[in-house]
Amino acid sequence: MRHHPVKSITEKLANALGDSAVAVEEFLADYYTWLRKCGRNPARNEPLAANGAANYHARIDQLYRFTLEFDDLRAGYRLTNAHADELIRRLDNDEIRKRSGDPYDSSSKRKFSDALQKYFTFLDDNDFIAEPWEPNVVFVDGDHTSAASLTFVESYQIRNAALEYGSLPSYSETSDDERDRINALIAQRLGKPKAAVTQQDWMVADTSAKVGSLIAVALETALIPIEIEQATVDWYNPKQQLFVVPEEHAAKSRPENELPLTDATAEVFSHWLRERRHLETYDDTNRIWLNQQGNPYTSGSLCYLLRQLCEAADIDHETRKISWYSIRHTLAEIIKEVGDLEEASDQLRHNELETTKDIYAKTHPESRRQTLEKVHEIAERAAIDETYNPYARDDYDDSVGSDSAASSENRGDTSTMHVDVKIEDSMAGRSQLARDILDTDDEEK
Repeated sequence: MRHHPVKSITEKLANALGDSAVAVEEFLADYYTWLRKCGRNPARNEPLAANGAANYHARIDQLYRFTLEFDDLRAGYRLTNAHADELIRRLDNDEIRKRSGDPYDSSSKRKFSDALQKYFTFLDDNDFIAEPWEPNVVFVDGDHTSAASLTFVESYQIRNAALEYGSLPSYSETSDDERDRINALIAQRLGKPKAAVTQQDWMVADTSAKVGSLIAVALETALIPIEIEQATVDWYNPKQQLFVVPEEHAAKSRPENELPLTDATAEVFSHWLRERRHLETYDDTNRIWLNQQGNPYTSGSLCYLLRQLCEAADIDHETRKISWYSIRHTLAEIIKEVGDLEEASDQLRHNELETTKDIYAKTHPESRRQTLEKVHEIAERAAIDETYNPYARDDYDDSVGSDSAASSENRGDTSTMHVDVKIEDSMAGRSQLARDILDTDDEEK
């Protein structure tokens, strides 16, 4: 199985395990190899980068040491569901602490939980366990207002990673009725008769629009976890491409409930709505999105999903707080840079513009850098050209005036006049300009 250098366990774990150390080290070496081979997305054999795999391996090494505090692991060299549940309970109750005696913060607890989920994905993928494990406690990275934003490039990468993420149910685990319906869906995707669909075709068409639609919609609407949990198909108006959040479901009684979608996102979302009609999981519910277990998404599962997408897109989520609220903050920052704060406030559904200003009024460093570049250019021009007045702001594009004049002419607007003239930037200069304009107006009459 190994195609990468053997990853050793720490000396602390080896000493604590005693005679079992060799077996555990070999098993965790296989785990590390799996991470490097397909740990990002096992269904597609997409690997984790070396540093990401090393981080997961190191945390599992720690978790084995924590487990040895309440179980000697003589019954086997793998962690069990019971071990994982106990580890999460102890972390939640601060019974597992740092060497300094201080409790782990929420971010560290979340990373331990993520490491356990990745470890059990490995066990499930290699048929070591009958069913996957999920934590019964969700750790989040503190106050949502401190969540890191994504850059323009990262938001694009997350969207693309989401569009390629997800899979159909296992061919061997579907009922005859569900398999027949999914065969129809695959036939549509591949453009072939349903009767001709094979098991190999399931692998070829093994991409679902669920996660892609969820992320695409979230990136444009900034829906929070409780709204995603409650969202139903009747929230969407396909004719107007509007996502409409009913007043009774709007978090914090947010005022604006009509959220526009771009053409690209509307297309992805419509694709998912068509796909979900073929899936047995959605037969008895009108919820838009359900997780792999057929349950509504929670804040914890959405955060975990976003971090999985960060891994798929090679976006750092270890050294900053990436949570579901990162998507909301990203939308606000991007709209503010491209549009204005009022548009950001409406799309975020803040009750007052002041709320948006309080949180997002701070400008992006790159935007300020561009402004400083302009300041430098103006200062340099003023130093070189003695006739240039930096305060007159005539550094704008010369085409602005001519465009405005042409626009007025096209509208048949005769109430305005475009004048190409330079005046002294003083009260006397402005007064003289006014007199000249009035004199010209009198002559034309």
